[in-house]
Amino acid sequence: IVKEGFRPGHGGWCGGAIYFIDHPYLPRSKFAPGVTEAGAILEAKVRMGRMATHFDRHCKGYGGHGKWAAQHRGYDSIRFNPGDGNEFIIWHPSQVVSVRIWKILHH
Repeated sequence: IVKEGFRPGHGGWCGGAIYFIDHPYLPRSKFAPGVTEAGAILEAKVRMGRMATHFDRHCKGYGGHGKWAAQHRGYDSIRFNPGDGNEFIIWHPSQVVSVRIWKILHH
């Protein structure tokens, strides 16, 4: 990721996108089974642009669902809370300004 950049995923509460949180430790409740592994904590600076914030805990709002609804209303990003803390979502990798390794995690 540090060398080649972020790429939108194919799933997630709000659809295929790039998901961030605003603190350095991922709570277990946000682990994706079979996907989340130990490795490193990255710090990313992201241009959020115009942010959609009125989604329910299932990422429904703005007359639709997730990324699709936000894009069609002219938003560049989403902030939503599925019940265990805010998540920040973008869909264009070019919105990531910089990435650095904040901490290496050992198994």
